[in-house]
Amino acid sequence: MRRSLILMRQLFVLLTGLLAAPALVSAAPIPVRGVAWAQACAACHGPDGQSQGAIPALDKLPPKDFRVAMQAFRTEERQGTVMNQIAKGLSEADIEAVTTYFAVRQPRRQQ
Repeated sequence: MRRSLILMRQLFVLLTGLLAAPALVSAAPIPVRGVAWAQACAACHGPDGQSQGAIPALDKLPPKDFRVAMQAFRTEERQGTVMNQIAKGLSEADIEAVTTYFAVRQPRRQQ
């Protein structure tokens, strides 16, 4: 019961962020846009993409793999629970922005 409430809360936060993010980041430069999308990712993938659970971590995923995965989710070549719907709402610029955000953060985590 408690786990389902936590999951419902996370999904609510994610969906709220996804609904607000396009308006906030549509004309924003890549760093701002990447931060906004990464914050939406945090609802499921953890702060800064550092998932501690069954959901994959994003913080050490190579940029090319991240980009390819997002594009595959968007075209439904790769199946996910909610990722297909989320990715369909992302433009190429959005995918590039969030890919860049996680790529730039990686060297600091690996030290």
